[in-house]
Amino acid sequence: MAEKKGAVVRQAAFLMAAQLICSVVGLLYRSPLHLIMGDVGDGYYTYAYEWYTIILLISSYSIPMAISKVMAERLALGQYKNAQKVFHGSLLYVLFVGGIGASVAFFGAPLFLTATPDAVLALRILAPTILLSGFLGCLRGYFQARNNMMPTAVSRVIEQILNAIMSVFAAWLLTRPYLGHENLTGKYGAAGGTIGTGSGVAIGIVFMLIVYMKNRTGYLSKISEDATRKTESYPDVFKVIFLMVTPIIFATCIYNATAIVDQNIFSYSMMARGADAMEISRQYALFGYRFKPIINIPIALSSATSTALIPAVATAMASNNKQDARDKINECMRLSTFLAIPAAVGLCVLSYPVIRILYPTGDVKGAAMLLSLGSVSVIFYSLSTVTNGVLQGLGHPSVPVRNAATALAINAAAAFVSVRYLGMGATGVLLATVLYAYTVMFLNARALRKILGYRHNVRRLFFVPLRAALAMGVVVGLIYWVPSKLFPNIFGRYIISAALTMVAVLFGVVVYTVLYTKSTGMTDDDIRRLPMGTKVLWMLKVFHLR
Repeated sequence: MAEKKGAVVRQAAFLMAAQLICSVVGLLYRSPLHLIMGDVGDGYYTYAYEWYTIILLISSYSIPMAISKVMAERLALGQYKNAQKVFHGSLLYVLFVGGIGASVAFFGAPLFLTATPDAVLALRILAPTILLSGFLGCLRGYFQARNNMMPTAVSRVIEQILNAIMSVFAAWLLTRPYLGHENLTGKYGAAGGTIGTGSGVAIGIVFMLIVYMKNRTGYLSKISEDATRKTESYPDVFKVIFLMVTPIIFATCIYNATAIVDQNIFSYSMMARGADAMEISRQYALFGYRFKPIINIPIALSSATSTALIPAVATAMASNNKQDARDKINECMRLSTFLAIPAAVGLCVLSYPVIRILYPTGDVKGAAMLLSLGSVSVIFYSLSTVTNGVLQGLGHPSVPVRNAATALAINAAAAFVSVRYLGMGATGVLLATVLYAYTVMFLNARALRKILGYRHNVRRLFFVPLRAALAMGVVVGLIYWVPSKLFPNIFGRYIISAALTMVAVLFGVVVYTVLYTKSTGMTDDDIRRLPMGTKVLWMLKVFHLR
């Protein structure tokens, strides 16, 4: 059993490592991209990208999760022919649905972005990527169903690196004729920034096809040995895919629809208060372009855990082994809080230097305040993401839909009141987002208790990492803020401040890891199963902490 659980965590670790690299690359290239297109361009980019995201969610994004679950169930029963039919059926499904999604994005862009028409070009450039993302998702789901996350992990890194290079280059190239014109620079900078997204997806498809062809012979031999008497017809396969994909689409769509809801509520509420399009874009960029990408790094790590959990839980349930499913869920939940809680505390304490390193121009203090206030959402989003994957793996994809819809209604009401009537601006959207994430987490946890009888070990899941993280936060705060306040002329410089921030983070990692492992009584094997666990164990032994 320990081996099985460790295998799930190792697969999650592959995705976590890849996602961490991708998120860091994503943050690093956003800084030069911001310098090219400015605060107004940040807003246009964010508006276009959030509409692209919601259309992608509806059409193609859920394919890897759905395909991995449906195929994993058949592979667990030795039905290799039926599993292969599911893969082929998913390609046809994506061709149809992804094509519709791309058309909607291209032709509907002026309707979606009436408040910010200069963001239309960026959304239209993103439209073909929706179709390409569907095919990439099918290939990733194919390997995830076999509990092989490595191809997905590597392809994500390759995709993001090319995305970063092409985004910055294309934005720089397109803005050259419009230097000195803030609005036009923002418009064409945002459009150039979106070109990299399609380029990254295209290279990801090429890589996954190479891996698929390399492993094709072995998979075909298993299919030829499959003695399954009854094979599914393609109409049956399409029905299964549709019934599985549709609830996941609604769940992920509603789960991520807060971006579009918040965007529209913010835009129209600010217009009602007399703000113009450029001011709306500039203010929303603090939330959408600066705050969200930073908190998405630790949240993405939990998303990787969710991706690894879906086929693992589906396999356990197909074998009617509920205890195995509970054990896998428990270990992955602990892994999620182990990462999310210290990340939230660290972002709260170091919000100003983090924002200053990544976005040194513009309203640094305003963005830092949002990051401090919203850092707690990292914990709520991380746990709700993992529990979404668990509920889908258990065969209850409609439950996250209901929970997310309830939370979305609460989010919309809170955002409207806080922005339109209380005049809180981007802070109002932030508080509504935190409320949304908490509501989803709470409702999902309640559903898990009813469906599987799973209850959180509150002490180990929350209190132990929180206690260690708070101690870490004190150490990190002292290391950074004391010299910064005592010697502002020295430590206020960009390079020195960035170096001091890195030192504080490194000390924080050591302090948190030591306190957490001591508090939980983790064995060497337990530590090795953590992301980069072998290196963590080596570090602890070098400093005679084990």
